[in-house]
Amino acid sequence: MSKIYGFGNALIDIEITVSEEQLKNTNISKGLMKHISQEELEMYLKSFANQVNSALPGGSIANSMHAANKHNIETHFSCAIGDDEYGEIFVNSFEDKLSGLSIYTSKLPTGICLIFITPDGQRTMAANLGANTDLHKDCIDINKLKNSEYLLFDNFALSTEKGFKVAKFCLSLNQYSKVCFGISDVSLVEENSIQLKELFDDKIDILYGNEAEINSFINTHRIYSSNILTTFGAEGAKFNKTRLDAPEIKIANSNGAGDALIGSFLANRINNLDIEDSLQDAISYASRVCTTNGPRL
Repeated sequence: MSKIYGFGNALIDIEITVSEEQLKNTNISKGLMKHISQEELEMYLKSFANQVNSALPGGSIANSMHAANKHNIETHFSCAIGDDEYGEIFVNSFEDKLSGLSIYTSKLPTGICLIFITPDGQRTMAANLGANTDLHKDCIDINKLKNSEYLLFDNFALSTEKGFKVAKFCLSLNQYSKVCFGISDVSLVEENSIQLKELFDDKIDILYGNEAEINSFINTHRIYSSNILTTFGAEGAKFNKTRLDAPEIKIANSNGAGDALIGSFLANRINNLDIEDSLQDAISYASRVCTTNGPRL
C-alpha cells in the first residue's frame, strides 16, 4: 500500500523569466500566488511569449510525491485533469513504479500555473485552476488512503468548493494516517480562514511552510500542530527545534523547493532516518531542485 497519500492540484508549470519591473506590472506581489481567469492567463501568455523557459508537470503535492518516489517511497495521488495535451503530460510524469494515480477527466482544460522568475531566482505564481475545480471525492482511492502512513494536502486544495469537500471527506475517513498540511501561501491563510477552522478542529500532525507562512498561520489560527517544518529559503530549514543550514548554490529558481523538502523529509522519516539526517537530506535535495528549471529533479 502507498506510504504517502495525497490529493491536490494537477498543474503544468510554465516558467517565465521576467525583470523586476515586468513583475511589478503584473500586479502580483513578489513571492506570492494569485488565482487568475482564463482571460488573464491568455493575456500573460501573449505578453511573455518570448520569455517562456519551460512547460513542465507541477502542482505542489504532486511535486512532493515525486520527491518521495526519488527516495524509494510508494505514493498515491488524486487529482483532476483536462482531456488535452497538458493532461497527458501530467499523467505521464507519474510513470515511476512507486507512484499511483487516481484521476478525474474534466471538460475543463488542465490547470496551468505561470511561474514568474526574477533575476534573484525567486518565484511568483499566477494559477488558472481549470480542471482542478472539478476535483471530487470519487477521485479518492479509499482503501489506499486508509492504509497510508501519511495523508498529505495543502491550502491550495481548499481554494475551491469541491477541493474543500474532498479534504473534509478524506479527514472523515482517516483513521491511522498522520495528517501533514502545507500552508502554501500567506494570502491563503486569510482567504481560506473559514475552511481551515472547520477542517482542523483537532490537530495537525505536521504543519509546514516558509517562515512568513508559519508565523501568519499560528498568529491567526488556534490549531494545534504536533510538529512544524519551517523553511528559510537559502538559510535552510527547521523541524521543531532542529535547525540546519542549506548549502551554498547557484540558484536557477526556487520553484518547487518547498514541495521537494516536505516530500523528501517524509520519505526519510518513513525510511527510519533520525530527524537531523532526514532534515539534512531534505534540505540538500530541495537545494538541488533550486539549481534546475522546473519544480522537480
